[in-house]
Amino acid sequence: MFQLKKRDAAGRIADWIIKNQKITTPTLAVVVSPNKQDISPKELKQKFKAELIITNAYIIKNSKNRKTIEEQGLHKFYDWNGPIYTDSGTFQMYSKGSAKIGAKETIQFQQKIGSDIITPLDEFTLPTDTKEIAEEKLKTTIARLKEAKQFVNTTTLFNGPIQGGIYSDLRIHAAKQVNKINPDIYSIGGIVPLMEQYRYKELVETIISVKKNISVARPVHAFGCGHPMIFSLLVSIGIDVFDSAAYSIFAKKGKYMTESGTLNFNELEEFPCSCPICSTLNKKEFTIPDLARHNLYVTFRELRTIREAIRKGTLWDLVETRVTSHPMLYDAYIAAQKHNKYLSKQEPISKKRAYFYLGPESKNRPEIYAVKQRIKRVNINIGTYKWMGLNVPSGMHMTYPFGQCVIPGFYKPKYKIDSKDTVRSILQFQFGKDAKNIITNTTMIEKSKKTKRIRRIWDNKTLLGTLRAHDGFFIPTITGASRIRSELKNKDYSVVVDDDVSEFAKNGKNVFARFVKFADKNIRPGDVVFVTDSKNELLACGLSAMNKKEMKDFDEGVAVHVKHSTETSDK
Repeated sequence: MFQLKKRDAAGRIADWIIKNQKITTPTLAVVVSPNKQDISPKELKQKFKAELIITNAYIIKNSKNRKTIEEQGLHKFYDWNGPIYTDSGTFQMYSKGSAKIGAKETIQFQQKIGSDIITPLDEFTLPTDTKEIAEEKLKTTIARLKEAKQFVNTTTLFNGPIQGGIYSDLRIHAAKQVNKINPDIYSIGGIVPLMEQYRYKELVETIISVKKNISVARPVHAFGCGHPMIFSLLVSIGIDVFDSAAYSIFAKKGKYMTESGTLNFNELEEFPCSCPICSTLNKKEFTIPDLARHNLYVTFRELRTIREAIRKGTLWDLVETRVTSHPMLYDAYIAAQKHNKYLSKQEPISKKRAYFYLGPESKNRPEIYAVKQRIKRVNINIGTYKWMGLNVPSGMHMTYPFGQCVIPGFYKPKYKIDSKDTVRSILQFQFGKDAKNIITNTTMIEKSKKTKRIRRIWDNKTLLGTLRAHDGFFIPTITGASRIRSELKNKDYSVVVDDDVSEFAKNGKNVFARFVKFADKNIRPGDVVFVTDSKNELLACGLSAMNKKEMKDFDEGVAVHVKHSTETSDK
């Protein structure tokens, strides 16, 4: 089970349940070896709070400990009570130029040793492969996946590797074919050489090409990605799982990892880190395992930082801070913004934290792309003002992000605008041009005595809705929702639920994704939406937690947080 909990950009915090064990994503699968461990799995759990480890079936099959692992199983051998992920060993076989294990054999072997997530044998595709070679390798990979799926038992999760090299059309084809196989997790393979060569722009293009063509209801793993400097950018475009052997490999090479890059340990005079290792040891006391521990502490710290940024709605702020550490990383971020039409569909429509302008790239965030589309709806003739090069209708001065922003040199103009026109502008921004019609001659605007801001909108003694304090968005009552719907096209901003659960929605219960039969394509996370039954009868209104595709793909999780309903509101 993979259940969405929090979101920002295209990043998401989710509960990933594997055999009753909960993993919080974005997460790291720590690579462990059956032969030698610089850091034991027990220490990984206790000191680093690791929730998932990954080991290599090919290495195990050729290990001196193979017999012991086959007899004991992975969990006992590693003394690990959490989920264990196994890699087929495709990269290692490519590196060594050998393939001593077949597609069927590797599945059976991984199940025999007790893996919780198994990986079929794919064909490793190099960035230097011609398109013809990449295409042939992809055909082999898809055939192996289809064969392998037949041998997977129901208690084991199946990983769907997506290859295709640097060719976007092949990646798209691969994503669609693997999606049909319906794996439990998707992994994007063949990307290690891109990262080693700092080809981050191609990496981003590859990931987005894949993400557009797979289910959103499964976690996505960037196979072989373990350096924290790139984590925030990849999470912002939809990666959920990373894996790291880098912490150990880099340590053996004397490399000291940071969130902004890699330093040569021998050249350091001071440690720019206060992890338990760096704060207790001096340079002469450091061993290779100690350097590996530092590298892993930094890696997990960055994941915690990312998850907290998602919770606060500041992931883009973090990304823009991180990408300036390397020109090729910055270039990759700019490349990602070319996909804003896609990324903006994942972006929450509003946030509790003000919009921060950190540089020219901030103007082109997906959230700003979405704002540009929506202000085209606003046609209340009360003038405009300049906001980051946009002509913003004056009535939007209270609403996110225009009214909640920190932009050096920008001072919000002071207008004396009719309160009704302000509300009309906000209604158009949220729902479309005709939504303004619910504001009439009998409408009364109530303002806060303390702040003088608009708070409630009435029609005589009937409350139509409120303007939410932190972002100036209109939150309708069920009466207000009914009136807005009457001005819109049939299913604008509507979520149609299965009639079997219509009574629950009527009584104010949240709507779960599995019961959604239809959702408007324009819905974004955080939008006010109208919950109806199959006969188009209004049941409730609330805030969307998902977009249309997510409501379609997910079987778990809340799709709409109901705020008002026909049986419980306005009583």
